[in-house]
Amino acid sequence: MDRIGALPKDIKQKNDAEILRSIAGQRVFTVQDIANQTKISRLTITRALERFIEKGIVIQGGKGSSTSLGGKKPQEYSLNDGRYGISIAPSGGETLACLMSFTGEEIDTVSFMFPAALTYEAFIEKSAESVRILMKRNGIPQEDLYGIILCTGGIIDRKSGIFRTSSIPQWGNDLHAAEDLSRMLGLDTRIEIENVSKVCSSMLRFSSEVQGKRTAVMYADFGVSITILEDGKTLESTNDVNGELGHMCLDPHDEEACVCGSKGCFEVLISQKRIWKMVNAMPEKEREVLLKNYDGKGDIRRYLLEEEKREDGKAGELCTYMADIIGMAFRNVVLAIDPDLFVIQGVFSYASDRFLERIKSVVRENKYLKDIPIDIREESRELSEMLKKGSMNIMLSSILEK
Repeated sequence: MDRIGALPKDIKQKNDAEILRSIAGQRVFTVQDIANQTKISRLTITRALERFIEKGIVIQGGKGSSTSLGGKKPQEYSLNDGRYGISIAPSGGETLACLMSFTGEEIDTVSFMFPAALTYEAFIEKSAESVRILMKRNGIPQEDLYGIILCTGGIIDRKSGIFRTSSIPQWGNDLHAAEDLSRMLGLDTRIEIENVSKVCSSMLRFSSEVQGKRTAVMYADFGVSITILEDGKTLESTNDVNGELGHMCLDPHDEEACVCGSKGCFEVLISQKRIWKMVNAMPEKEREVLLKNYDGKGDIRRYLLEEEKREDGKAGELCTYMADIIGMAFRNVVLAIDPDLFVIQGVFSYASDRFLERIKSVVRENKYLKDIPIDIREESRELSEMLKKGSMNIMLSSILEK
């Protein structure tokens, strides 16, 4: 049977995504600027920009400079800095609600308690209150608010706006978060519900680094996730579990239960709790030497990664253990989906080259993989920055779904 060619709608969405990718980081651009980057026809670009203008994403500016040969001055465009989005997400032990313009500028931020310290009802109420504060304080009318991204952990049905399985056990399951927040706000605006790890991976949505590639994005903080992207876009799955590879079983004999109910999960084996257990099992004098530069506050895993760069010793042994666990997880990912690229976000993005080489060597322990190229890159931005960038990219991408 012949393969069915791409439908016109698919081609239009692909072109729109290419055009958005080319303008996402630019203040001012012309049709020719986009054509030079994308090789898409000027007519197709012009029609796409007309759609973007209609949706309030792009605005027309003045006329640019003509070439040295003279001729008609080109029309200039820019992303609409008078259109806004709000991201609400856990970060640094609290919840941040950030008001951003489509140009990527952070306008204002308010914070409230970390989600796990609140009931579900209080979380929705605090989220709605934060939106009202940001809009009132900055004089944002309802018609200029394009959308809200509400982020949390767990399995999330983005299309239905439902927290299927929350990472906060006391909240329960099947929570209609988008509907509840909309009702609390009383605003006619787009509300997106998404998993934190998928928002972080979405910061790569328009990056040339992942264009045309299958990418596995690992994020580690309180939990661990590996989200699969195809050409920068998060792959949607029937059960909304793309990203939940932190729950793959790497040691069926491990005794510690994970929040998912299983034992031997990837995220348990490299959690702060597990690493602290290993540190505390050391003889006292060794432990004192290891922790001599530790401030008592930061993530112990990041501390060890920094210590391993300065000297080997016990920090090196613990880092080898963590690299081995990540290597086993990456090996499973390679065997399952064969990605072109791994991107590491979060605490392990501060690892040394030696740490990354150890990961690769563990992947290649499988004889089928011993000669394959393994591209691992680190994205060392702070969580709050990744959440803001990812949230804005999701909002911009949503126009492709309409």
